[in-house]
Amino acid sequence: MHDPILRPAVVLMALLTSLGARAELSLDDAWVRALPPTQRNTAAYVTLRNEGDTPVEIVGGRADLAGRVEVHRSEEVDGLMRMVPVPSLPVAPGETVRLAPGGLHLMLLDLERMPAEGETLQLCLTPAAGSPVCATAAVRRRAGGGEHAHHH
Repeated sequence: MHDPILRPAVVLMALLTSLGARAELSLDDAWVRALPPTQRNTAAYVTLRNEGDTPVEIVGGRADLAGRVEVHRSEEVDGLMRMVPVPSLPVAPGETVRLAPGGLHLMLLDLERMPAEGETLQLCLTPAAGSPVCATAAVRRRAGGGEHAHHH
């Protein structure tokens, strides 16, 4: 391919093809656990779905009322359940990752105040590449509230 006119066209086609790869993260069923008002931290749960064709790596988040948001996992250490920070959470193309009580979850830390049952908060996850993805999270005492918050 030595034609000086065709070479830039081929390069442009390759570039556009590579840009066609997409990472599209959706958040479903987001909720925040309501705890007594004296608590400064709580947990949030959500189902992540990568509807794109490239991996997504969650490296952080933010939420209304929270000073910071971290991904944690529950694991048994010396016979006791502990919450261990997870620096990044990969979500493969086509994969669904459920953050739920007793497993992977979000910790909302340094709360201004504990949100009350019935309130809603904006919950956003930050991918390593791209813009934050947000959902409305219902505040409730336990799982199974039936709310469905969805956003791309």
